[in-house]
Amino acid sequence: MSIKVNIVWFLFLLSIFGCNSRVQTDSTQEKFEPNWSSLRKHNTPDWLDGMKFGMYFHWGPTTVQGLPGNDSLSRLEAIDQWTADKFSAKSWVDIMQASGAQFGGPVAWHGCGLLNWDSDITEWNSKQKGPKIDIYGELAKELRKRDMPIISSFHTGNFYSRMWGPISNSDTTYLNPDEDYSVYGTMNDGRIGSIIFDAWYARIAEAIEKYQPDMIWFDTGFGGTVNKELKKEMHKGRLLPDKSNKHGSVPEAYQQKLISYYFNKGIDWGKELEVIYKSHDIPVGIGMRDIENGNLEGLQYDPWMADIDMSLHFDWSPTWFYNPKNPIKEAGTLIDMLVDMTSKNGRMLLNVPPLADGSFSDDVKKELYAMGAWLKINGEAIYNTIPWIYFGEGPTEVTLAGHHAQGKHYGKYIPKYKADDIRFTQNEKYLYAICLDWPGDQLAIRSLGSNGKIYPNSIKSIRLLGYDKDLKWSQNPEALVIEFPKEKPCNFAYTLKIER
Repeated sequence: MSIKVNIVWFLFLLSIFGCNSRVQTDSTQEKFEPNWSSLRKHNTPDWLDGMKFGMYFHWGPTTVQGLPGNDSLSRLEAIDQWTADKFSAKSWVDIMQASGAQFGGPVAWHGCGLLNWDSDITEWNSKQKGPKIDIYGELAKELRKRDMPIISSFHTGNFYSRMWGPISNSDTTYLNPDEDYSVYGTMNDGRIGSIIFDAWYARIAEAIEKYQPDMIWFDTGFGGTVNKELKKEMHKGRLLPDKSNKHGSVPEAYQQKLISYYFNKGIDWGKELEVIYKSHDIPVGIGMRDIENGNLEGLQYDPWMADIDMSLHFDWSPTWFYNPKNPIKEAGTLIDMLVDMTSKNGRMLLNVPPLADGSFSDDVKKELYAMGAWLKINGEAIYNTIPWIYFGEGPTEVTLAGHHAQGKHYGKYIPKYKADDIRFTQNEKYLYAICLDWPGDQLAIRSLGSNGKIYPNSIKSIRLLGYDKDLKWSQNPEALVIEFPKEKPCNFAYTLKIER
């Protein structure tokens, strides 16, 4: 074989394997120990830095309980009625891709002892009860087929009510759905007994082993600091004076054991993985923090994520799961959130609530497809970008930051952006200025004046994504002034691609 052919073949292999940055090449990496100092040696994977938009799905017996007329339905009755006749992993991932999502996955465990995977530990799982489907397994298989990273979330806040069946394969102690679990609250000097946390660990470790997720996200019960913050007992990692020190969460030893198990599995698999958590549930520098149904004020030093519910919370029985009483956020609102978070070093995990039968309502699909249409034109200003020195300019910023902040008061605190609200991202030589409303004939961007970071003669060209003609522009000390066309290239935010 000639040298030329060898080079071509090398480049072909590089195009396949070199671009898959989730694969680690260092098989000699030192294993993690179950302590915080060792776990802090973990780094956020490079591949995750470019992931800005993902989806997950609150779906289960709670969806059935939320249907009109089912207010008095018990959880066990709801499981029996959750048949999921129209569930299709292929259709779900089709919708993810049509919406522009880069990664996704299931809510693997939420709200009760029923697991959304084919468990070998307990018969209380979605393969043996309810829909008789391995939800996690089918989604993981379809996502992996399309080379989309898999995120799985675990929501186990009320530990007493969320362990059904045997503790583990090696412990046949059986926890019954109708059992009074208060006995397990007297085993550790009044704290939750280890029997509960042994069951918790065994189940999540099983899901890790079976489905090899690229990311795991732990909800409130994992560390308990969100509740402390919402009760105003804790602020930015400080126990406030004269406030309760009561703290409900997974014990640190179990947190450390599970995270080290997961990271070490990544070494065995040759994959870079990430743990995502809330607030200060684990020490900083070990994983990525998440903001629940909220946003942050200002440019952040570390990468972060916000899990955003697609529904507005008008009615609380239930939220996050599909509830016809809760209107769906419009695509323009979700895109503005995504743009703002991306400019601040964040990413969005959008909760998309399926119907009880496993299909999606028309109003949900309408907004998702609108997001996908926008990302098809403007996605290069979102995917694989990094922040600039200014995240934006303009009069509008988040006024209520933190957990649940933009889900409260029927969305009252979701910002309403104006034509002079601009957000910045960048990728290599291109700087993107995203206008969150149509500016009309002309726009002046003060951050890009020649008095500032962008020196005179530094700009080579400016294009409007979705518009195939050159724009007229000029730079003076005070601003970069761009003339806009008469017609809008898309329906929502508008992206200027500035070549430096």
